[in-house]
Amino acid sequence: METKKVLKNIEDFTSIEEIDFDKMDLYKGETPVDINDQCLQLCKDYLSGEWIQQTVDTITVRRVTGGLMNQLYYCGINEPNLTSKVPQEVAIKLYGEKPIKTTDNKYDRLNDTIIDLMVSVNQLGPKVYALFEHGQIQHYYKHRQFKPVEQSNKKLVNEVFRKFSRIHAMDVPIKRTHNMFMKEAEVSYKYLFNDNDINIKERFEKYNCETLLTADLKSEYEWIKQIVSKVNSPLIFTHNDFRSSNLLITESMDKTDGPIVVCDFEFSSYGYRGMDFQSIIMEWSRKQFDFSTDGLPHDDSILRPLIEIYVDECQQIHGKEFSANSVNTVDHIIYEIKIFTLIRYFFGTIIALKKDLEDNSNTKYKPMVCLF
Repeated sequence: METKKVLKNIEDFTSIEEIDFDKMDLYKGETPVDINDQCLQLCKDYLSGEWIQQTVDTITVRRVTGGLMNQLYYCGINEPNLTSKVPQEVAIKLYGEKPIKTTDNKYDRLNDTIIDLMVSVNQLGPKVYALFEHGQIQHYYKHRQFKPVEQSNKKLVNEVFRKFSRIHAMDVPIKRTHNMFMKEAEVSYKYLFNDNDINIKERFEKYNCETLLTADLKSEYEWIKQIVSKVNSPLIFTHNDFRSSNLLITESMDKTDGPIVVCDFEFSSYGYRGMDFQSIIMEWSRKQFDFSTDGLPHDDSILRPLIEIYVDECQQIHGKEFSANSVNTVDHIIYEIKIFTLIRYFFGTIIALKKDLEDNSNTKYKPMVCLF
């Protein structure tokens, strides 16, 4: 007797221990009933070539796992022309709602378009074949994720941190103000402490939040604002979600490891260099989805070789000017990472508190996409 797979929504779980992330497919929103027709028409309109002769019966369309903000679909011709210059299989990304905006609504997707085109041209992100109002057509990569097991592969680790430095070196024509995470934290703080209708202490007491009840969040917020200005972390173009799930180890023609492609630049903006290291560094020397341990590796000797790769690539990009600046030493970057780890934890806490209050004030539950 065939066992039917039971699908659960994220709100069906009551604790993190119930979730087996290795066996979990993450989708957002219902798949449109006419998705095959949509994907085929997009390929006909923007790719032309062999796609003009195709019907929904001669192509394969399937939902791709992942993508908490956007919907991602594989679309391929069943009998491909291997000599054609037109891609015979592609990934189609349909935009969804972004939980946190990197800029004002008017320009948010415009920024995404600029960034995705630039990382495509610089061979840092997915190759873009077409852009349309509500999405993109990208190259389809056969790949696996850069999971913690890959951290022992020196070749792959070297490529990850050299690509990271090249992303930071990009000169992107978007607003050069500090990233959305800092702005969202400020908005969240004002929402929690400047709104007289909100008694945050009652919330802490209701859920027995012992640490939050004893902490003076207002004083900590003022201290953090002061220390940020003293860290001297450069303002650069940042990915803001540079983690293993967004690093694709592509498969070459002979099925060996190909180049790493960095994906999901939706949260990219200008911001503090030290802040951008958080996502990848906090995954180091721990198992994927291991929530029993958290924070940075305790030994700097684990961080140092990773930052040395990054600094070496920056020196090759920028020349002697980079290494002559004391803020670009390995020691200073490690210092930045440690300071911004504290800041990210604090800001992550107040952003989550604001989101929790907003969700509980709505009749319809909206699960939060956690960036920290």
